[in-house]
Amino acid sequence: MPDTSNMSQEELDNWSDLNNPNNDYDMDDWADCHNPNNDDFIGDDN
Repeated sequence: MPDTSNMSQEELDNWSDLNNPNNDYDMDDWADCHNPNNDDFIGDDN
């Protein structure tokens, strides 16, 4: 498991969603939110 101590709250929420078997999230969602070329990128607050 990755080190979550330096994750933002948004990252932690996304990570917990990914690891919840009752949730529809998958690794594509994780990749999307960490891709600066994607509209879902969590570092883009514009």
